Amino acid sequence: MKRQMSWALLAAGTALAAAAATAAPAAAATSGSRVSRGDAEAVLQAQPTGGGAIRSHGIVNPSAPTDIELRASIRPISGSVYDGRHYCAEDWHAIMLLDFEGGDRSFTIQDARAIMDQITFEFFLDGAPLATNRLPIKRLLTPQPFFETAYYFQQGAVLPPNALTVGSHTVGVIFTDPTGNGSDQITIHTDAPGTGVCR
Repeated sequence: MKRQMSWALLAAGTALAAAAATAAPAAAATSGSRVSRGDAEAVLQAQPTGGGAIRSHGIVNPSAPTDIELRASIRPISGSVYDGRHYCAEDWHAIMLLDFEGGDRSFTIQDARAIMDQITFEFFLDGAPLATNRLPIKRLLTPQPFFETAYYFQQGAVLPPNALTVGSHTVGVIFTDPTGNGSDQITIHTDAPGTGVCR
């Protein structure tokens, strides 16, 4: 195994958020239909794999699991496209983060697991702990330009409509990894039905 570097949550999330947001304006766009539970769950379960495959083939699909318009996904990465973003109270949402680890072609899922077993995420919504699920480790289909081979896990929670009440909210995370620990937080805004991004 030749591990080139560790991209823990902030670097990983920022890089993937930037890639996903190339077609997304600063405020979430609307496509005329609400984000369903299935959409939000697909974003949580498959955005880096299925969504990445769709994007890499040049298919324009603003809905799940790509979420190009960023109507479902909320990642607590300060200074990213998620920080200050508007969401609709009528939509389902997925609050989540991922970690990906990789190296040269000899890097294996066992190598990734040895690193990821030392990583924890604790999420908070408006300062209160948010229960989340950590999903299985999967192979990242498009690891370049960071790695030749990479694996990731995603962790998060799907929230039903009106779980994010109208107004402003903080979404935060405390993380630990082999290099230490840290935290991050963003502020998001939830628009009322018939206003802002709910139109």
